[in-house]
Amino acid sequence: MSTGIRWNMPIIITRSRQPRGDEGQSGMQRKSLWAVACMFALFGMAAAPRRARGHEPPRETVEQALSSFLTAFDNLDWPAFRACFNDRPTMFHPSPPNIRRVDTPQEFEAAWHVVFERIRKNSGRTSPPYMKLSPTDLRIDPLADNVSLVTFHLIDDGKLSRRTLIFRHYDDGWKIVHIHASNLPLP
Repeated sequence: MSTGIRWNMPIIITRSRQPRGDEGQSGMQRKSLWAVACMFALFGMAAAPRRARGHEPPRETVEQALSSFLTAFDNLDWPAFRACFNDRPTMFHPSPPNIRRVDTPQEFEAAWHVVFERIRKNSGRTSPPYMKLSPTDLRIDPLADNVSLVTFHLIDDGKLSRRTLIFRHYDDGWKIVHIHASNLPLP
């Protein structure tokens, strides 16, 4: 994986032939052109977004962020669960009434509060954990330095639940920006 995007602009200076007499540039004009070319080269290097080697801030891994998400969900710990997401996550929910993409923070929170209450009620427990999610076929695919695609399956009560999460790295760690969830009956 690369350590960052580099925007290098090569500057090519060619010399064809020496000008003769009045047809060429004066020495001052050549020096001015050379100075401008050097400024472009320096500007291109300074404007290039780069990360210095060994100077990346320590950060949790995608695996650790996924584990935090699963633990918060198992425990139905809303503050910890919500902290696993960015400010404006989107979601394709696996069941009605959310049949269209959930787009706003208000829709997101309302959809999850219903899920939390249903799980808490159906678990028969009075304290965490209210469930034990056990992802299978876990796959983490880095798409860029700051974006990873996470997919896995959950098998429970005769159904196969498919999950796709997109994590993005922010200054405060890896956050989920999108979840796509679907459930299918097992054959």
